[in-house]
Amino acid sequence: MTKMKNALSDKTGSSTPLIIAVVLAIIILSSAAFEYMRLMIVAVGVRDAVQSAVIDVATENWDEAYNGLREGYSGGYVLSGTSWNQNITTGDIYGRLKDNLGLKQENGKYVKYAGSTLEYAVSGLSVSVTNAPLAPSNINGISQLTVEGTVDIAVPLSFGWEHLPPMQIKMKLKAGYTPKF
Repeated sequence: MTKMKNALSDKTGSSTPLIIAVVLAIIILSSAAFEYMRLMIVAVGVRDAVQSAVIDVATENWDEAYNGLREGYSGGYVLSGTSWNQNITTGDIYGRLKDNLGLKQENGKYVKYAGSTLEYAVSGLSVSVTNAPLAPSNINGISQLTVEGTVDIAVPLSFGWEHLPPMQIKMKLKAGYTPKF
């Protein structure tokens, strides 16, 4: 500590390299921190948009599953002749994301550009809708209408001058109908 104090108080100019090294270290750490914040902002924004689209699918199916019947005693079914067939849909989540996020389809992925630079890519969307049972015999173990989805997000790093691989996240999302008790 005293050597550093003496180097900083020395008037001969030998502390100049130390000050330059400290300033460069602060700049590099600040750049890394800002890049981390940028990645988190992009990831949270995409997650919120996909979650909103999944909730929309659950809402659309809710009307089919619980249309005027007592909660817990119906599902998304329609009578066809003498049998009941499921009446649920997975919706058009990519279409909603294209509208909400301004994505373009390119090489099997949906991408967002900031000018000419790729901001992020969304791919691998899978959606699964679990229908509520039709008039279950055991009401304690009733499963509800749920929509689950996964999506892959790739965000290229701007820190590291494109030598580092992009941040890749597989997000899992879930939405469902919760009855009032």
